[in-house]
Amino acid sequence: MKSQICAALIVVPVLAGCEGSSAQDASPMKTATYYTQHLQEARQVAARCKLMDEQKQRSLSVVDYQEWQISNEGVNCQTALSVSEADSMREFVLKQSKSSAPVAAPKVSAPPSSSVPPAPLRNDQKITSTQSFAPV
Repeated sequence: MKSQICAALIVVPVLAGCEGSSAQDASPMKTATYYTQHLQEARQVAARCKLMDEQKQRSLSVVDYQEWQISNEGVNCQTALSVSEADSMREFVLKQSKSSAPVAAPKVSAPPSSSVPPAPLRNDQKITSTQSFAPV
């Protein structure tokens, strides 16, 4: 009898702890570094997640949708989307920089206004709030 009670005291908390978990929470959370090293997987997950996100927004309540967003699956979706969009932007910038003409030498501009001495005031001029003699 005592062994059955001891077994029940061990098994019941274990079963109760497993009750709230789901298959999506069992998936491991993947980092941006992981998806950066596995860009093809990031693109596949991002494409799947765009559709899944729209479906979840339509079918879930606000609270359930927010819970999904912070689940491992939701975080993986957001991470994969961010990494794939950043990689697409990087490719776009590289493509643009290769197709553009050679960069000319930078133009030399006038020094900042704080380094230019102010024009002397005439006796009939008043100092206004927009004029300043202190360095900016």
